[in-house]
Amino acid sequence: MQDGKWVEPRYTSKDIFEKDYPKLDLSGREVRCPGCKASVGLNRKSLQGKSAGWCKPCNRAVTL
Repeated sequence: MQDGKWVEPRYTSKDIFEKDYPKLDLSGREVRCPGCKASVGLNRKSLQGKSAGWCKPCNRAVTL
């Protein structure tokens, strides 16, 4: 499993993150959160095709 990195700029809430990453991506790809090292599924895609996921313990968006 690869280490992830924070999505910049920082999203202050999951609702705003989901508006910028509206497409669901159920590819099953996972990365480690850079903060708490928990497994985070990259289950959202932006309109530009970038994948990201939301780390619940850190309350932040994570990408590759």
